[in-house]
Amino acid sequence: MRGLYTYMSNEKTRVALFSLLASVLITAMNITAWLLTNSLAVLAEAMHTFLDIFVTTITLIAVNVGSKPPDKEHPFGHGKAESIGGLFGSLFIIVAGILIGYESAERIITRTPFSPDVIAIVVMAIAIAIDANRSRTLRRVATKWNSRALEADSYHFLSDVAIEVSVVALMIIGLLMERFRIGLFNEWGTILDALVAFVIVIYFSIIGARIMRTSIDELMDRSSEELTNRVANIAKSVQGVVSVKDIRARRIGSIAHIEVTIGVSDHLGIAEAHSIADNVESAIRREVGPSIVMVHVEPELREKIERALANVSDPLIINIHELNIMKSQSGAIVSMHMVIRGDAKLSDADKAINEVKNIIRQVLPNALVWVHLEPDMKIINTDDVRRIADLVCSKYGGYVGDINVINIEGVNAIHILVYLPQNMNIVEAHNVATEIESEIAKIYSMPHHVTVSVLPNTKAL
Repeated sequence: MRGLYTYMSNEKTRVALFSLLASVLITAMNITAWLLTNSLAVLAEAMHTFLDIFVTTITLIAVNVGSKPPDKEHPFGHGKAESIGGLFGSLFIIVAGILIGYESAERIITRTPFSPDVIAIVVMAIAIAIDANRSRTLRRVATKWNSRALEADSYHFLSDVAIEVSVVALMIIGLLMERFRIGLFNEWGTILDALVAFVIVIYFSIIGARIMRTSIDELMDRSSEELTNRVANIAKSVQGVVSVKDIRARRIGSIAHIEVTIGVSDHLGIAEAHSIADNVESAIRREVGPSIVMVHVEPELREKIERALANVSDPLIINIHELNIMKSQSGAIVSMHMVIRGDAKLSDADKAINEVKNIIRQVLPNALVWVHLEPDMKIINTDDVRRIADLVCSKYGGYVGDINVINIEGVNAIHILVYLPQNMNIVEAHNVATEIESEIAKIYSMPHHVTVSVLPNTKAL
């Protein structure tokens, strides 16, 4: 009873269970109609609905498993169970089509006749009503929960309606032909019966291939173009989003997995940018339905300016760093440190600065551009560094220990160990370290990083 209650409490599994019961009922009705008529088309439909029992059973199991929440072993959920169910269901459909196609060819060769029957027409009409209602219900729930398995079933049973209508039409044509001339349907009925069966085979093949492709796409995490475009439009509609890019979207069962990068204004603080990202996540979940959404935030203006500065062609410019974008009442201010070749003249440096300003103003036409010039001195002379540090330390009764210079991705990191009197307080020690760093920076420009570590002088004891 508890298991049945679990099935009935979940809308997806409840609809799948009712679909399974409907398949059992329709199969029994179609077998009855076949026994009355000996029609290959009716037999084909009976086989079809019999296989529907297996397909809907697989769908029921897949939907039930796919509805389970994420756990330790499956942190992304169990949604792919629905795709696996759809794959098995499509294989059943294709196999059924092959068998019916073979039987159709054999029936044409042997010219086995059948007799249309009013009772069979009534039985199949009831099956049409059941399938039409089942397809509509499955489609509604599939749309609500974004369930691929239920959506595939809804289209599958909608095609059943079309097939069943064609079989009923064949029965009615047979009765009319017999009324027009006795024996006429016996001459042409087998051919018509086989042709309808072949139509069913074609439907089987198309539906089976479509379901199989959808299931494989989901199992292979294929990106959904429709979902990607939808996410892009949703994200762009959120206030504060400047641009949307690098969208990765796919469906796993009834859950959508979405990753998106949004560009926001550089002037925003961390809290404001995070709030915009939250709004994007909420909007996507509201419009798309159950989904796992990850939003990455990038400062849009900074990225544009960095891309523009990458096109600077002046050979005097060695490096641009410390790029800052600030907002003022008069507009945006772009400040930076620019490393220029040490042998360059000031007039040449001014030309380089003007090139940078022009490039930035192509992105921000009214921006104020502030440039701090630094000479390029790439080679670090440790003897010079020790001499400068010693001059400062000697004033305060200290001395310089080890000096290390490490090049990290083009940046020279300088570490200086300084020993100062033990009775010196922290504020004074910090001022000494800052003075050493300042004196070294006068000689060695960025991109160099200077760190002065201060320790007590134990040798003086």
